[in-house]
Amino acid sequence: MKTIISAIFFSICLCSSFALPINVDSIFLWGNQPDSIPGIFGKGLISVEDRYEYGVAISPGYDEIFYTATQPGDGLMVMRKNDNGTWQAPVTANLRRDNSPEQEAFYTPDGKKIFFSSDVNDTTRLWYSVKEKTGWSTAKILESPINDNWVFWATFTGSNTMYYTNINAFKIYRSDPVDGIYKEVVYSGISFGIHPSVAKDESYILFDYKGDIYVSFKDENDIWMDPVKPGELINTPYTESCPSLSPDERYIFFSRYNDLNGKSDIYRVRSSMVINSRS
Repeated sequence: MKTIISAIFFSICLCSSFALPINVDSIFLWGNQPDSIPGIFGKGLISVEDRYEYGVAISPGYDEIFYTATQPGDGLMVMRKNDNGTWQAPVTANLRRDNSPEQEAFYTPDGKKIFFSSDVNDTTRLWYSVKEKTGWSTAKILESPINDNWVFWATFTGSNTMYYTNINAFKIYRSDPVDGIYKEVVYSGISFGIHPSVAKDESYILFDYKGDIYVSFKDENDIWMDPVKPGELINTPYTESCPSLSPDERYIFFSRYNDLNGKSDIYRVRSSMVINSRS
């Protein structure tokens, strides 16, 4: 197991909320390493040594980042960009306003809502918050048949179709909005996998299964084809999981469990390295 370089600003990032003089390049880039090779995302700031990090979501305006950090960590974290271009240190999101455990937040395409997972009576359900002038509203549980099951990890197409994980079935399901309400749920037709991240045009979908990242493409009949692995650049002897896309879909983020004590860091790579795996 590789030892990751000790985190810079470790105590500051975990304990402070004041603005840090962080240039955007220090978050989205890493030295001279080409983005065709997976590299650690936000090393020492988001990806911290000996901690689990996963589930990156970046706002359409690239001025806010949600991710999940645990052991140590308080679950759903958020970083925000100030008007002067600096970034605030990560803080616990606390969208429910009651310090309940939260994880795995994802934006709707317009950035006006954010969906995340949180427990209700020891069972994980989907919640959402609405963007307001002063920040995010106090979260509400999603009123939908989606929440009739144990569910998490909801992502969206450009038309707001939701793809999510039905944990009871351990498969990916979907729901189309009707007048803004998710009234029905259907099985996606993807034969296996969890943690979906779907392209806005619904031409491909990423997910993980048994420690590897997969991608599936739509055929000419709008049916999901058999999933394929992107290759050894993405899938290594370590576990890889929890893929997500940047708003412009140029980059893919995923977790690789090669940190200390088998924990995960978040990696970023150019999406073409995965999409080009289509045969």
